[in-house]
Amino acid sequence: MGNKSDNVEFVEELQHTQTLDQVETMGTVKLTDGAIVYIPSPTADPQDPLNCPVWQKWLILVIISCFSALGLSLVSGFGGLLGFYIPGYVAIGKGYADITHLMTYPTLFMGIGNIIGMPFAIGVGRRVIILLSTLVLVVGAVLCAVSTSYEMHLAARCIVGLAAGQSEALVPMITQEMYFLHERSKYLMTQQAIQVILTTIYVVFASPIAGAITPKWWYGLGAVLSAVLFVLAALFLPETKYDRPLSSYQEATEHSFDVEETVNKASPSLQLCTVRPELDFTRYAPRTFRSDLRIWVGKPDFGAVLNVYKQMFGLLLFPNVFWALCLNGLTLGANIAIGTTYGNIVTKPPYNWAQDSASYVNIGQIVVAIIALPVLGHGSDRIVKWKAQRNGGIHEPENRILPLAFPLVVGVFSCVLYGLAAQNPTHYHWFTYVWVVAAYYFAFVGANIVAITYLLDSYPARAGPLLVIVCAMRGVMSFGVSYGIQPMIDAKGYDGAFGIFAALTAAFGLMGIAVYVWGKNIRAFTGRWAKDKKE
Repeated sequence: MGNKSDNVEFVEELQHTQTLDQVETMGTVKLTDGAIVYIPSPTADPQDPLNCPVWQKWLILVIISCFSALGLSLVSGFGGLLGFYIPGYVAIGKGYADITHLMTYPTLFMGIGNIIGMPFAIGVGRRVIILLSTLVLVVGAVLCAVSTSYEMHLAARCIVGLAAGQSEALVPMITQEMYFLHERSKYLMTQQAIQVILTTIYVVFASPIAGAITPKWWYGLGAVLSAVLFVLAALFLPETKYDRPLSSYQEATEHSFDVEETVNKASPSLQLCTVRPELDFTRYAPRTFRSDLRIWVGKPDFGAVLNVYKQMFGLLLFPNVFWALCLNGLTLGANIAIGTTYGNIVTKPPYNWAQDSASYVNIGQIVVAIIALPVLGHGSDRIVKWKAQRNGGIHEPENRILPLAFPLVVGVFSCVLYGLAAQNPTHYHWFTYVWVVAAYYFAFVGANIVAITYLLDSYPARAGPLLVIVCAMRGVMSFGVSYGIQPMIDAKGYDGAFGIFAALTAAFGLMGIAVYVWGKNIRAFTGRWAKDKKE
């Protein structure tokens, strides 16, 4: 009885601020309570990445964005260099389909890179995997530069793909670990915007750089920049891994239909926090330059590495997770299909662009990065807050899906337009391709970030495995989507092939309506498998 009476006051507060659904369904949380509720609950520990100073968070965003940009540029920037390699490879008997494999296979290995690297990032640390991946990127770029055969070039590009794959899951993971739920989408989109701007600059000038210093030295430049980045990351990229209890995400340690029972079983940290505590330098060590230089923090947990593999395959059975990775795989595959074909179109009649000008088609992605992505990110967070206020302060992760409508409509329209223009080039201006490349890239990135933020909100205890499975499987699926693009074009024409991409984009977008409507029921059912036994 004593324990029960001690908890009466807290029980009354919990009943006032939390609904029964919130206790029952993982991901449903109280986001507003007169003011914004901080999720995860803030700590007084200076080592907590949520407590990093603003300047350090921005420095981390720039470093991980540079890593992503270099890796992705070396993979996707090759679309602007195809014209330099086609004559030589055709001369030794390689067809256009073989040459496009230099774009498609690295995307497959990006997925494989996620499967290999992310579990270790979760069990050992994010910092060490970024550093190792940057070294692998240097090696892969050097091997691409010195390759003397098609096979060696393909193998070296697959090595680049292994390293670049970490940008797909690890970079978003580091980003979301530094920010609270109500600002997560904004900063994920900000990180993407920085990444897209840097990637686009390197890709846009891929053709003229290759024309001026040869394609081999284009790779050489990438290797040098990657080496410089390794030094910067070693000095200024701290570990962001930080262990938090489920209660910090407003999750009880056990599902319960009794609020008072939940209080007795869970920590009082379930109380809502609308004011961040002052940093405590008495109980916790301060964050210093020396502490940030540690390769990893704490003891590596290799058991957690194995556990990630077990969890990620279980997550595949969650309907909302499966939808998210299918949507990501499709949009990435369609984006790659556009990237592998535009160069062959604009360098032929009626456009007749020079080979060293083909990559200028990507210039529109800078506009996407500066305007579209920040607007989508800010809009998503504003919608989430607005919907929570209308729902008694309760946030439902499915509200993250609402902003998805705009990029998917743009994606469907741009796929259709690209197919028609490529099939009938004399009827369309070259600016059509500039617009489509930017527009569908917006659709892909928008679908990517919206799906990731939705899943991270839905299953906070499984952030790492979710990022692994979505990003790894989308790499595998996008490879399947884009692998047969040239035979599909040969059989159905550009309009038929990209009409199929448009139809699939629309279909997965419509499936998102079902996830929005029944997503909470799915979370209520699957949430019991989204926790460890000890939780």
